[in-house]
Amino acid sequence: MGSILSSFTEPAAAMATNEPLIFVIATAAQLPQASTCLEVLQEAQATGPSTGFALRIFSKGAEHSDLGLLPVDGLLTGEQRRSSDGTQLLCDALVVQIEPQHHWLGVYQGEPEDSSSLRCLDRVALSELSNATCWFYPTHEGTFLSWERGLGLSLQPGLIVDCPDELNQEPYDRSRISVLWSLLGDNASLTCVGLTYAGQRLDWPLQSRRYEPLATWGRFRVDCQADTSLVVEDCITVIGSARNQEIRQ
Repeated sequence: MGSILSSFTEPAAAMATNEPLIFVIATAAQLPQASTCLEVLQEAQATGPSTGFALRIFSKGAEHSDLGLLPVDGLLTGEQRRSSDGTQLLCDALVVQIEPQHHWLGVYQGEPEDSSSLRCLDRVALSELSNATCWFYPTHEGTFLSWERGLGLSLQPGLIVDCPDELNQEPYDRSRISVLWSLLGDNASLTCVGLTYAGQRLDWPLQSRRYEPLATWGRFRVDCQADTSLVVEDCITVIGSARNQEIRQ
């Protein structure tokens, strides 16, 4: 993963484009209100969300009868999206544990004359932003496998993923931010799974992550005609090495 600094210090294009928006999730007290710099925002982000979980969903769940034999690292298809037996990786996500009732969002942008000087465009409680829903799990019928593994993490300040040029030319607008929620598995309540700006996903690059030694494999069935469209048929916790492995990006 490239350095986040390079994303913030690219020279402006010849056309009238703005400096990239920078997003920080932390408590209100940690978000600068005046002009600041990237180092301060990195320190603020380090106080923000620090846990989450990895989620993978695979096809051909009915063909894996013993969940206890599945790998704790979730690499059922190895490094590929499809294994030799036809099992396909359908979803590979990392969900950061964002708490809208607790966290705030700070939005910053480089000054036109000095991109290293960052001005605060907005500070807002996530609970005051608009909400939207998305769906991680398959919506077509079949039997599938899910793998979840908790992790500790630290994040860098966030950016708009694949920001279109025309969006980079428009002024910041709070009303274009949405907090994303999804039902995960057979949970009764929605889980916050991220944010978007103008329909574009916001990404907080990983600084580091540390996997928990336990992982959970589940087998679930989707039946769109049933009263309960998603049913978890089996679930088991598998144990890996007692020594967590820290991965720095």
